[in-house]
Amino acid sequence: MKILHIANEVVDTGNGIANAAVDLACSEAELGHDVSFVSSGGAYIKLLADYHVHHYEIRQKPSRVAELASDIPRLRSIVRDIQPDIVHAHMMLGAVLMRLGRDLFGFGDYGLVTTVHNEWRKASQLMLAGDRIIVLSESGKTRYARRGFPLSKLSVVKHGILNAPRLRDAGTPDPLPAGIDFTAPVIATVAGLYKRKGIGDLMDAFGRIADELPTASLIIMGWGPDREMFEEQRKRTRGGDRIHFLGFVANPRAILEHTSLFVLPSHTESFPLALCEARAAGCAVLGTAVGGVPELLENGAAGLLVPPHDPAALADVFRRVLKDPAELEKWKNAASSNLDWLQIERMTLETMDVYQSVLDERRAGRKHIQ
Repeated sequence: MKILHIANEVVDTGNGIANAAVDLACSEAELGHDVSFVSSGGAYIKLLADYHVHHYEIRQKPSRVAELASDIPRLRSIVRDIQPDIVHAHMMLGAVLMRLGRDLFGFGDYGLVTTVHNEWRKASQLMLAGDRIIVLSESGKTRYARRGFPLSKLSVVKHGILNAPRLRDAGTPDPLPAGIDFTAPVIATVAGLYKRKGIGDLMDAFGRIADELPTASLIIMGWGPDREMFEEQRKRTRGGDRIHFLGFVANPRAILEHTSLFVLPSHTESFPLALCEARAAGCAVLGTAVGGVPELLENGAAGLLVPPHDPAALADVFRRVLKDPAELEKWKNAASSNLDWLQIERMTLETMDVYQSVLDERRAGRKHIQ
């Protein structure tokens, strides 16, 4: 099958959408499909090339209409050259461009699949441009059905990134940072530094148990626009000298393997890749019951769940798990069990099934018109 992916960028700076799209494109190519990728560029171009995925650079700057308009002829030329069976759009701009391209600008005759990676965004309504819309969880399917998406157009394909080319080729893990006692309890997160990721709740919860667990540390990996706000909060938080902002960590595997409890305290989520990686690293895992997190944690069988916006509930879990070695070991074992369904192969095959069903529907439609 000829497949063309389109996304705004293929950066390696922790962008979950770029990570998932690159994982999928490389995995499809491994299965022998003819795969191409259109984006504005980024460090994953080399990885794509290593897996024989051809990359075409298009700027895709929606804030500059004139530049975007000038890219349309090149995009049309690329699509006509590739002649894809399926175009898979991972971001809203690409979804709209490729629908307009097919229906108005004569790009070609392809099936269009979109993936809603950020299910919480109202603007994701634009992903209706697809002939089929992939959502990442059953809860996402329910949410979008309520928002008026036809159920017949919605397909659930949960992320699976374990054994993905991106992780296989990640190189040597970043070393353990100096100044942190990894023989003591370590709480860690990998998340964008946005208020909606619940970083403030996590720091609040740590402050509540800082005196009870005087050797414990909190490690926050990631970058984002709200870092300064969180740095100020750290100054006011009990035990703040044991809260460590590491910024973006390219390969956190070694840190995760020395982490006691991985926490993702988000207010909104779809199906976070960070929890998959934490489970694979053998951490005990705690998440908030939002979006696809309960499904990723197997409804509490593989990890602990608390309500969002609830630092007190987070602190209660910290006390219960980090003060009891047997309880901690129980949740580490739970997280690292039953990981087969989080493998990249399952996600890729399920996505290919979606592609094929779109192509079958389009062929049936053409026969009906004839």
